[in-house]
Amino acid sequence: MKILLPFVIGLLFIPTATIAGGSATINWSDPASYKDIKAAIGTQEQFRKQVFTELETYLQKLAASLPNGQKLEMTVTDLDLAGYLRTSDTLRGYSDIRVVKDMYPAKIQFQYRLLDSNGNILKQGSESLKSMPPGSAASMRFNANNPLSIEKRMLKNWFTQTIK
Repeated sequence: MKILLPFVIGLLFIPTATIAGGSATINWSDPASYKDIKAAIGTQEQFRKQVFTELETYLQKLAASLPNGQKLEMTVTDLDLAGYLRTSDTLRGYSDIRVVKDMYPAKIQFQYRLLDSNGNILKQGSESLKSMPPGSAASMRFNANNPLSIEKRMLKNWFTQTIK
């Protein structure tokens, strides 16, 4: 045991290779003008911040699969969340709920650039994405534990087809 202890401690100090992938930076241009990013619960500012943080985290997760040093830069110019807000009469008064149906798809517009580790542009463009066509069974597989699942799936499809 005394012989193994220095060996095990020595292993802790051996530098390990970090497998770092790419990164993503998302800018939200004039969010007050976005078509639909309205809060059903809480304040508008809290809801907006929560949505932006959730989507940024997801895009950073996708970008981590890029080759080391590559960077995805996005400027979002419009966001329309899946569904629509409807005021509902409840026992506690009126409240807004988000109703998600095929006829109200998620939409997002943005410009993007994919840069290599030296800052050279590998790809760039403008996108106007819309979730699966209305009436499609796959279009609205809503996950109650992940309220932005439709938006995330739309972004993942774009990332896989365009960036990867």
